[in-house]
Amino acid sequence: MPDKVTDQFLHESIQLEINVSDLYQLFYMKFPDDSEFWWQLSLEEVNHAALLRSINDLFLPEKILPRNILEKLSEEISKANQSIRERISRYKLNTPSRSEAFTYAYQLELSAGEAHYEMFMNEIPESNVEKIFQKLNGEDKNHANRIDEYMKLNKIARNRL
Repeated sequence: MPDKVTDQFLHESIQLEINVSDLYQLFYMKFPDDSEFWWQLSLEEVNHAALLRSINDLFLPEKILPRNILEKLSEEISKANQSIRERISRYKLNTPSRSEAFTYAYQLELSAGEAHYEMFMNEIPESNVEKIFQKLNGEDKNHANRIDEYMKLNKIARNRL
């Protein structure tokens, strides 16, 4: 049975994926020229949340990482969740420029929680659970690279935020 620290880590991680999906759904509505791109990323983030839920519900081992690492990551992810929710509220009132939206999404994908997810997805699996998780995730990864490539292809400048 997972402990409280592990539960908190998974809760924050799932919430991060949902918050990022919500942000990308907002961009989907605000930027019609890029709607297909944002919609695809949003769906992939929802998929990530579902996969994390399944780990929690079906596969979670007693200890996935040392407690001190989980506590630190949970704090980082919690701060990221709050920041994303604040940004969504702000962007609902004042639509960002296209460049700002892409720049923020790019930076977000390089942030703590999303970067840890990407690292896990690209590592050599150490268990059958990790293998299953990575196969289920399939090509729903490398969001930072995909955002960067889309920006280059569409000549979208990266801003300083």
